[in-house]
Amino acid sequence: MPEGPELYKAATFLNHIASQHIFKKVRLLQKPSDKHPKIPWSKPRFSLAGEARGKEIRITFSEVPLKDEVDSKKDTKFVPETLNILLTFGMAGRFAFTKTDEIQKHSLLMFDTTDNHTFSFVDTRHFGRWIMTDEWSSPNKRGPSIITEYDLFREHVLSSLDKPVFDKPICEVMLEQRYFSCIGNYLRAEILYRLDIDPYKSARKVLENLPEKSSEENPDILKMCHKVCWEVVNLKGSGKPYDPDGIYGDHGVFEEWLQCYMVEGMGNSVDKKGRTMWHSNKFGKGKHQRHSTKSADKSEKSNVKRKRRSKKKNSPKLVEDVTVKSELVDNTGEEMKPKQSKRSKKVKSEPVEDVTEGARVKTELDLSEMRDVKIKLEPDESFDGRVIKRRSTRLKKIVNENKENSGGDENKPVVRRNRRGEITSPYFR
Repeated sequence: MPEGPELYKAATFLNHIASQHIFKKVRLLQKPSDKHPKIPWSKPRFSLAGEARGKEIRITFSEVPLKDEVDSKKDTKFVPETLNILLTFGMAGRFAFTKTDEIQKHSLLMFDTTDNHTFSFVDTRHFGRWIMTDEWSSPNKRGPSIITEYDLFREHVLSSLDKPVFDKPICEVMLEQRYFSCIGNYLRAEILYRLDIDPYKSARKVLENLPEKSSEENPDILKMCHKVCWEVVNLKGSGKPYDPDGIYGDHGVFEEWLQCYMVEGMGNSVDKKGRTMWHSNKFGKGKHQRHSTKSADKSEKSNVKRKRRSKKKNSPKLVEDVTVKSELVDNTGEEMKPKQSKRSKKVKSEPVEDVTEGARVKTELDLSEMRDVKIKLEPDESFDGRVIKRRSTRLKKIVNENKENSGGDENKPVVRRNRRGEITSPYFR
């Protein structure tokens, strides 16, 4: 997911492209929706400008006058018409700059230039959205930017320590955008790892003794947030930021910069929000491990637990089947034993004898399971020799009602009505 540094670089990339091109048209990939509304802009020439704050980007449309209009209005001052939209990237949003006939797939929002190029907002998962507004999100949703408003960010956090949210672990509080507006999953892992802070320690205990200002030599957690974000912004050639041509660089630079997040040998656990928290192995004892690491040291206890789980999974479950034991004795006196299921459960009950032609059958049936045994009734007037289940109490009521409704007339159709008097499907006829 793009975090604060990625959106800051995206805004810088937008300003770089806008300084070299003039735009003529705004297009949408699909029909307007609540997440992707239509942008009410139809000026033939306009420019764009981007500004990032936390995990949001504000794009400003500004009208660019034609040369004829400028010449005719030399005496009067031209006031351009403007429009602002607030854009969030979601889980996989990014900017791309290509030729108009080479637009990338999932380009939800497109700005065509006058020289047959297109600046696009690409979002493969369609989680990003935009709205028409001149202001940022409310402080209840997103706080000051750690990158560009560090002093306001520090003051805002230290003045809010009495809030109940700071009773939670520091790793969960760092994902609260109303306090830590730029921080995401990989940033919190890197910040806490460099300061050797237990990610599940109470946030109030970590932050309550911090001074109003922090030194560059010994940064505290708030200063480290600002420092780490700027390190990502200044990375060159990584897979996260943008280069001037809009092409992603080598992701290996970003992977080399990481010290904890998804690094071989590091521990990981799952917080209460279901997010994976990467940390030092000394803070991972007793917590549920989601991702397996390739470290050579594996505890024997974990192997024993896995063996126990595998035994439980492979152990056969008791299946409450009706066991039918039959001893078939033909006329010659030889016994014929039927095949029996391995999982069948032996049930003792009274034997039931039935004599058929050429064989004597002895069966033992569980009387409680008789309702699940299909039997064939003798042909009679009411059921026409159909194969049905053993009649339950409910079935008997229906049969009796049908007989009463028919009035003894066999040719009269028997139907059943619901509470509203509507005819439902007939029974047995």
